[in-house]
Amino acid sequence: MSKFNLILLILLFNLQPMSQAQPLSNTLINGGGVNDLQPVNGLHLTEGLNRTPQNMNDAYNPGEPAINMKAVRWLNTSMPIAIWISPGLALPSVPFDEIPNTRCDLVYSMIKANPKNPFGDLSKVNGWTEEVNDLVANGIEQWREFENEGLFKFGFTDDPANANILVFFTDIFKDASAPGGISAGGITTAKIFPVDKLHLVHKMPVIIELSTTVNNDAQKMQAASAHEFGHALGIKAHSPYREDLMYVDRVVNSLSPADKATIRWLYHQKTDYVMY
Repeated sequence: MSKFNLILLILLFNLQPMSQAQPLSNTLINGGGVNDLQPVNGLHLTEGLNRTPQNMNDAYNPGEPAINMKAVRWLNTSMPIAIWISPGLALPSVPFDEIPNTRCDLVYSMIKANPKNPFGDLSKVNGWTEEVNDLVANGIEQWREFENEGLFKFGFTDDPANANILVFFTDIFKDASAPGGISAGGITTAKIFPVDKLHLVHKMPVIIELSTTVNNDAQKMQAASAHEFGHALGIKAHSPYREDLMYVDRVVNSLSPADKATIRWLYHQKTDYVMY
């Protein structure tokens, strides 16, 4: 890897132990800023914190654990973020812990090799129907309100070659389980780049994969999609609070006031790292 081409592969997924963001007490949301965001390192395997009326609106740190919780997001020049939802297609199965080392490069190479039909050899997963894609889109739409605030823009495309974010499916992730044996419901894989090195790199897709087995009803699939799209937007660390959609073992199905405060904070930040 060239010293001029720093690429950090980011693994972010639902229902799997990860670094959780430190809760922020007495934070102040003011013009999109959050005071006293603190870095958090290491795994925090907890049962989850409960919010109180006093901290219900407090943001959590969304930063990327691999770079000391620094902020990562999309630049305005990437807007609108284009999303392609596959017709139930599954990428080649690999052990779960190998996904972060393969997915972005694999999809990029497939598109480059055959931009008109890059995924013609992939098969559809068990449990997928056209309704599933509607549920995935509805989950992503939970973040639409922030377009009105000018934070970011996104839209759906029928052309995977022009997509920034691509959604695939699996019936079950191979060798994937969280503490207690709960299977992973989703994973978002991305590469991040230093802003000052973008002229040296090529754009890389962000890949979301969702399990039709774990997300086996409409509510679960829609909520899992919303959670993973939050990661794809740049909320890299999980919230430590059970009341938030971005909690590691998600138990709610819609954005919380704190999730909203967190994405507002993130997109008002000048960032040194981006998805591209």
